[in-house]
Amino acid sequence: MEQNGEFVAGTLRLVNEPGETDRPSRVVLVPAPTKNINDPLNWSRGAKLWVASNLLAWTFFANAAIAWTSPAWAVWTIELNTTFTLLNYGQALLVLMCGFGCLFLQPWALKYGRRSVYVLGSILILIGLALGATMKNINGFYAYMILSGFGSAPSYATIITSLIDITFLHQKGRVLSLYGIVLILGNFLPPVAAGYITQSQGWKWCFYYLIIFFVVSSLLVLSCAEETLFPRTSIVANVEHGIDRIDTEVRDESSEIASKQPVDGTYEASLSTPLPTSVGEPQENVTSVPTQRYTYAQRMTLFRPNTNVKASYIKLTFEVFQVCTLPAAVWASWMIAIATFVVGYVFTTQASFFAAPPYNFDASQLGLMYFALIIGNFIGAIYGGNVADWIVLRLAKANNGIAEAEHRLWAYIPVPFLGAIGVLLYGVGASHGIHWIVPCLGLVFVGIFLNASLPVAMGYALDSYVDLSGEIVQLSNFIRNLVGGAFTFGIQPWITYNGAQTTSIIIAVVIFVLNLSSIPFQIWGKSIRRRTAKRYLKLTNRATYY
Repeated sequence: MEQNGEFVAGTLRLVNEPGETDRPSRVVLVPAPTKNINDPLNWSRGAKLWVASNLLAWTFFANAAIAWTSPAWAVWTIELNTTFTLLNYGQALLVLMCGFGCLFLQPWALKYGRRSVYVLGSILILIGLALGATMKNINGFYAYMILSGFGSAPSYATIITSLIDITFLHQKGRVLSLYGIVLILGNFLPPVAAGYITQSQGWKWCFYYLIIFFVVSSLLVLSCAEETLFPRTSIVANVEHGIDRIDTEVRDESSEIASKQPVDGTYEASLSTPLPTSVGEPQENVTSVPTQRYTYAQRMTLFRPNTNVKASYIKLTFEVFQVCTLPAAVWASWMIAIATFVVGYVFTTQASFFAAPPYNFDASQLGLMYFALIIGNFIGAIYGGNVADWIVLRLAKANNGIAEAEHRLWAYIPVPFLGAIGVLLYGVGASHGIHWIVPCLGLVFVGIFLNASLPVAMGYALDSYVDLSGEIVQLSNFIRNLVGGAFTFGIQPWITYNGAQTTSIIIAVVIFVLNLSSIPFQIWGKSIRRRTAKRYLKLTNRATYY
């Protein structure tokens, strides 16, 4: 948006205040939907839910395929003739390969469509599961981790892009939080079931069940999840034409829409009603706008080139690192990387902490511990989603309807405390053999931390540089997995050298200090966005038009 003649990325009108139009205060739809009936923003609520449900189910099972293993580690040390340290290396390989998958698969999704990436990911995960079911030694485990890790990348990057394709800005926190719930459930619920299956039927049956469920989920995505890629005029393009200014308002498209009641305080996009749009939205000529939905074959295509993206696939893949010049994107990437490291810390230490004295937990008991994380995850989802969105709207109304990207960061204030307290209760409690309820309480705090940090940190970066959302998702997931994988490689030797208590204290301090870095962005974030505006415009044009 231009403010006082100066473009500031991440500053936009989100609320139409009374007196500016003849309507009561309502939320402005950002991005403004086009009049094209095939625009995903114009889909009915049911259509959006159907596509999102299929993709989120795929995300759950993709993560289940790689995250269930910890209850079987104690068994594998015997049957695969290996050690916890070598198994931990496999976990690190998984995280690293997921990062490289995000680096190479996300540009394809941005340029040629999302669906083909989900299909490729499905094939790789199924091959990995098949190898895992037949593994005889640690090398088989590594092959399973490498293939499934690379194949699971769309569940961390492309899924966010697909959800953003059908979501308005004022819904972003809730949608990212819902994604966070599914992601965490996919990480922490399968080990609960795997513990019982490993104990009663053997660990190979975990692979068999996963293959069955993942095949069903993949077929649903292949046959039911419509392609969400839709080329639309960027906000940056509007700015360059001088029409996206601070006085953006919701226009009267017809007298009919003025008579309709708002739904949840917003102008609801529907297929039967002319859509409210911003002044900056270039409207198609009515005679050239499609009046019929795509055919089934067109909706389920595996190849839909993005006509707005002229850069080559190779250029898109590696120029993403230029997004590192945008501080908000780098900050969000590191915060998500820290959260990923915490997940890896729990995964790689649970068996060594609680399968040994004084706890002596069996596989099923190890699995049950993840319920604590799930409880915390739901609490964090409510906070990082609904509460964060409420804060953004509230502050926008108090700011004459203008939303600043930093408004979302007010929801980040408790995050450093939640993460540090959770790790201390879990790690220090386990090192002293304190009653299991204390480490489990720590896992509740860790769960809140995970699903409060992801939607707020990622939401802030996406709000700041909206036209680079795909590149930011790609970069953040590459960094999160690269950093998370590197830390996971070293966590077991670190604990062996320093002990569980000292290591946990150090990790808690690091989490606390690094997550406090949100405060400088709250204070100077807008100034940073203003100074990086030219760089943002240049990056957007380079990725899109050249």
